[in-house]
Amino acid sequence: MPKFNYQVVDANGKQTKGTLEANNLNDAARMLKADGKFVASLSLDRGTSILNKEVGSPRLKTKDLIIITRQLSSLLSAGVTVIRSLDMLYQQLESKKAKNVIGSIYESIQSGKTLTEAFKEQSEALPAIMVNMVAAGEEAGQLDEVMTRLAEHFQKEGKTKNKVSAALVYPKILIGVTFAITIALLTFVVPGIGETIKGLGGDLPALTYAVMSISDSIVAFWWAYGIVIAAIVFGFKFWKKSESGKMIWAGFCLKIPIVGKATKMNASARFTRTVATLLKSGISVLQAVEITSSTLDNALLEKKLYDARIEIRKGSSLSKAIKPITEFPPMIYAMTAIGEESGTLDTILDKAADFFEDEADAATAKMVAAMEPLIICVMAVIVLVIVGAVALPILTMASFINV
Repeated sequence: MPKFNYQVVDANGKQTKGTLEANNLNDAARMLKADGKFVASLSLDRGTSILNKEVGSPRLKTKDLIIITRQLSSLLSAGVTVIRSLDMLYQQLESKKAKNVIGSIYESIQSGKTLTEAFKEQSEALPAIMVNMVAAGEEAGQLDEVMTRLAEHFQKEGKTKNKVSAALVYPKILIGVTFAITIALLTFVVPGIGETIKGLGGDLPALTYAVMSISDSIVAFWWAYGIVIAAIVFGFKFWKKSESGKMIWAGFCLKIPIVGKATKMNASARFTRTVATLLKSGISVLQAVEITSSTLDNALLEKKLYDARIEIRKGSSLSKAIKPITEFPPMIYAMTAIGEESGTLDTILDKAADFFEDEADAATAKMVAAMEPLIICVMAVIVLVIVGAVALPILTMASFINV
């Protein structure tokens, strides 16, 4: 039976902390309230083991968000109360991070906070679109509809991410195989053949001497190579997180051939889909743009979109505010203008999102198709150089013997 840490306040204002066993959060709260005490906090006891510590980003995965919103939508539509829905959801979740988030939201509501306040407290784990749409849904009394829209939004977003990840699997395998073959040839094959060639005597060609020197240095100083590679990787990641690095890298990703188009189409699809979902939930255009500006996965576009809200705040329409963002396809501006004129901006942007998602899939497929032969050519050149370095002295000595 799971254990729960609690903090309660009695009628005299005295605070008490402790641990109790219960089947679930709801039963634990009921047991504490039965004594006439106010529950200040209630959470699952995870123990002190290092295995129970959470590592990595606190953000929930898209898969967890889909499960949470879909389950809450079904339960709320069936007339189940919010607190009971959260308790039932908590028991069904398998992800530790997701259970922790839902458990914390449950505790907050039990302590007297609104659902909006409880979700805002989990803003590090939950995306801004979810927190703001829950606030709008609670105010309008349409939580079940909001959860349905969120579930559809996260499902489409997850589908797009999965397509991109699946498309990049083969290039990643090719890069890994190229690296493994290169290291194997330089550390195992070349040293053995090199000793044989040296034993036969004769001068070594420049190519052979260079490859054998690299091989000897890798074998002797592999640890130094490891340190240098690790330093380059961590240095690059640190640079990418800096303000200047983020902007430079974002601009590079948008301008590089083939990859740039895929980046633009993915950002366009995310922009139109997110804004459409927010507008359908009753959130203002200004707030929708502000929320969407942090979801594009490109610092340059995020900054330009965030700056566009200044124009909207001054009274400009969305279409005019985003027109200076030349990285977006002109179609976004045109369809946004049509949607504003007809009063169907959310519907128009939703349809535009379908189009841009198809364009993103096609652009990603072209990017992968271009990467595959390039990686294979690099692999072929590396292997050819190493094989040539080994074969040259053998052929030279063979011709000398024949003479």
